[in-house]
Amino acid sequence: MNTIKSSLIASAIALSFGVTAANAEHHTGEDHADMVKAQNDAKPARTAAQATTDAAITASVKTRLLADERTKGFDINVDTYNGVVSLTGGADSMADKMAATEVANQADNVLRVENKLTIAGEDTEARQDANTATASGEVREAMDEAGDGIDDAWITSKVKTQLLADDQVHGTEINVETKGNVVTLIGTAPTLAARTKAIEIAQATKGVRSVVATGLVVGPDEAVDE
Repeated sequence: MNTIKSSLIASAIALSFGVTAANAEHHTGEDHADMVKAQNDAKPARTAAQATTDAAITASVKTRLLADERTKGFDINVDTYNGVVSLTGGADSMADKMAATEVANQADNVLRVENKLTIAGEDTEARQDANTATASGEVREAMDEAGDGIDDAWITSKVKTQLLADDQVHGTEINVETKGNVVTLIGTAPTLAARTKAIEIAQATKGVRSVVATGLVVGPDEAVDE
């Protein structure tokens, strides 16, 4: 009798442990799934208004990097999401990398800067890899030398950035469109000299075949003065 009772108790305990282990495994799986979902949901959604602000931040940071003597020579890609600016590409030294962070932080509405620039010599493999990741700068030049065309989107971005960075042009009123490496400038230049400078900037940009500026007019104040 005692033997039978002991066997029943042992079986009950074993069954209990089995159920507990199964439940534990089940909950562990659920917890892991919940954790993954939580991580995926951790990145807050971006509203249309914030997307517009992010685009403005990106343009402002690019302009500042191009205009600053410490960073204008580097191939730096800028991405912004909910006010957080991410910098990728290459830099010569830690001082240059820190300068890029400083410049980016000066733009309006920037909450934080994530500086992922790779510090490496200009001709090193690490630097080439970093620049390749940005799909611009030296990589574009290498493509051009190899006979591959520079794409229109890159040309448009490059011309816009240069126009915004130029003190004479102040390119906020100038729209840039590129098709087949032909740049079209449309909008208003503050002065005749600024219009001429805008055309020169576009013409000097790598990969540009020609510039159409019939839609780029001089501001009314300048016209009155003339």
